[in-house]
Amino acid sequence: MQELLYWHFLFYCSQSSDKVKINLLKGRLGNHRFHMMLVHFPGALYPFTLLLDILWWITENPEFGFAARYSLIGAISMGVVAMIYGINDLVQIDPKSRAWKIAGIHALLNACWFVAYSSLLFYRMKHHDFSMGWSYLSIMSLTTAGLFYSNYLGAELVINHKVGISESES
Repeated sequence: MQELLYWHFLFYCSQSSDKVKINLLKGRLGNHRFHMMLVHFPGALYPFTLLLDILWWITENPEFGFAARYSLIGAISMGVVAMIYGINDLVQIDPKSRAWKIAGIHALLNACWFVAYSSLLFYRMKHHDFSMGWSYLSIMSLTTAGLFYSNYLGAELVINHKVGISESES
């Protein structure tokens, strides 16, 4: 049964005989965790959305607004997948450790940012005559600033507490 969960890919590099296992349930590509690979997409697309919204507000060019909407859709979509694998990683941390407390705050903050960004997207899609304003930009800016802090917490988990880094990976 478990062998069915693995897909083998042959990488043609200097060691062409090596196989890398993908385990979707454990969220692994070889020894690398999916969560650590996926968080970069929403981490980059949310601020990019803010930048596009600011450009739309300054230039009044609706093309920036369309691009911002698609960027936000991509960030939210990848965020869902990253959160699923993040929860998978969270439950593997010892609940008595300091890392677990930081990971809990990291997860809670990211859930809040996800709800805020999703609400902004739904508002944007519901109102077809949507035009950029101070209130929308303020909420987007504060949410993005909060996202930077929770990203810092995620980096602290990896760098200081070695979460996601096993002895064989280092």
